Amino acid sequence: MRPVRVGRETRMQRERIQRTREIQTQRSAASLTLSFMEVNKIFGAADIEFRLRNTTPDSVEAPKGSEALDDEGFLMLAAGFPMNNAVSLLLVRSFAGSEGGASKEKLGVCAVGDGSPDTALAHEFGHLLGLEHQGDIRDLMNRGLSAPGTPLTKSEIKGARASWLFQRFGGRPPEGSR
Repeated sequence: MRPVRVGRETRMQRERIQRTREIQTQRSAASLTLSFMEVNKIFGAADIEFRLRNTTPDSVEAPKGSEALDDEGFLMLAAGFPMNNAVSLLLVRSFAGSEGGASKEKLGVCAVGDGSPDTALAHEFGHLLGLEHQGDIRDLMNRGLSAPGTPLTKSEIKGARASWLFQRFGGRPPEGSR
């Protein structure tokens, strides 16, 4: 209870306290390392390697008190993890909808569901590299879930190597793209 002043009177009012929900992950650094190895098999064709530099078991309060992260909630979370000298990967319990992940290229942040397959992680990293969705279900960047080990297409390799992110971290653009 806390005092609340109404006009000349002071009354005692009960405070409503909302229980905080957090988006937690069950994945370990070791399982993430294995996932990065699988992702790097895919992006190796473009001479791109992602490295897991550090992890934290800290959980973050879920936007809007939701248990499933939607696009708006992702953008709210992503703003708190801007890219400095690396991109940020957020692991979440679940996503609202069927996407299974989200990314914001300009922020250098992506998120995948805790139980998402490695191709979902590779797909979101593809978005960070500026790759858009493709129509062919056999492509990594299709709107659905790709089969494990789905290789990059020639156009995906060219697009990834021409991205600002690739160049920012020391990659050289493909010949003829300057």
